[in-house]
Amino acid sequence: MKKKSTTSTTIGKWRYAACALLGFVGWHSLPASAATVYLNDFQGTVGSAWTTTAASGIHTASAPNPDYNNTRLFLGEYGNDTLTLSLGALPVHATATVSFSLYLIRSWDGNDATVVNGDPLGPDHWKLALGDTTLFDKTFSNGNPAGQSYAPSPGALSCNAGYNAVYPTGTYNPMTGAAECYSLGYTFTDPINNRVNEAMDSVYNLSFTFNHSASDMVLNFSAYGLQGLADESWGLDNVKVDVSAVPVPPAVWLFGSGLLGLIGVARRKTTSDSKRTA
Repeated sequence: MKKKSTTSTTIGKWRYAACALLGFVGWHSLPASAATVYLNDFQGTVGSAWTTTAASGIHTASAPNPDYNNTRLFLGEYGNDTLTLSLGALPVHATATVSFSLYLIRSWDGNDATVVNGDPLGPDHWKLALGDTTLFDKTFSNGNPAGQSYAPSPGALSCNAGYNAVYPTGTYNPMTGAAECYSLGYTFTDPINNRVNEAMDSVYNLSFTFNHSASDMVLNFSAYGLQGLADESWGLDNVKVDVSAVPVPPAVWLFGSGLLGLIGVARRKTTSDSKRTA
């Protein structure tokens, strides 16, 4: 039987190492895939994942706009309350994204801290937190000319083109960045300005991505600074939570290419040495 040469065996090992390295680099450089771990449009069961500080408990409401024929259900209405979404047994991941529709109902007063009959109009804040860590905290206005602190970008426009005031940096027109205005069917009677049954609501489609790797997640949705529910309230719809791994950076390819180069040099040296000793 002919004995296999040492050179042949060595080259075979280099080939195996090169293939293994290419496989490693290729696999770990694939785009990170996202997994949806929670999704609810509240057209059916709310589920036990939700809890609240509100005395009214977890419940849904129907947007009163008759065009929806009572089919636009959402989690609400709530005031100075917290809604908590608790998720567990999450797959391995490094980042998470929560997206949802925020319904702001009736006379949200944004940055206005005016006191009327001993009752401050605002500021009216809405907040999102990951456990105790604040991810988002902004004021919103459904028409109060004091404006709001939220805008998706400095040049964003109001849902109502009629609001075009120029504010100092950090303050924006009412309903700036809203996806819908006056669509839900809510009205408000303003005794101060003698306006009766004035259409007053807005919808914001928001999304936040953050680092997260734990197997469980607690998201707190809340508002503060609001007056009573008949004056200012809010709700949630189309809540979705995705988790995903972070892709390995391009440096991995550079590292892999360098190793492959070293393998090639070593292989050529082995082949050259074998020829000299033949």
